[in-house]
Amino acid sequence: MFSLYDIRDLDLMLRLDETGGAGGATAKELAEAFGLKKEDTRKISTRLTWMRRFGMFAFDSKTGMWSLSESGERIVKAKTKAAAAKAIDAVPDDSLIETMAHVTTRYRLGDPMLATMLRREFAFGTSPRSVIWSAKGGGV
Repeated sequence: MFSLYDIRDLDLMLRLDETGGAGGATAKELAEAFGLKKEDTRKISTRLTWMRRFGMFAFDSKTGMWSLSESGERIVKAKTKAAAAKAIDAVPDDSLIETMAHVTTRYRLGDPMLATMLRREFAFGTSPRSVIWSAKGGGV
């Protein structure tokens, strides 16, 4: 119900940033921000826990507040920079192979949290179980 294939990690990170700001938010507040019922809070808590293991979130057990990790904050800030997206959109389809080669090199050699996010973003965008796949109406 609230798996990677239902919502992207980045969208969850952006919503947490939007909902709680620098102070963070509880799982219940985040569930409400997604329009989930109170009883669905456990589902979002499970997802947040996994994302904490990957290095995307931090959790304060004293306050019950979830917040972005340092790495998560960098990812959210980078999302607001539209110039990179425009540059990638301008790459001709046939040249995307070379672009993907650069991405996979960064996947192997870069920040492990970023590598996890790249892998999960690819899984979200390419799995037939993903809501984005269903919205597209099938395969390539």
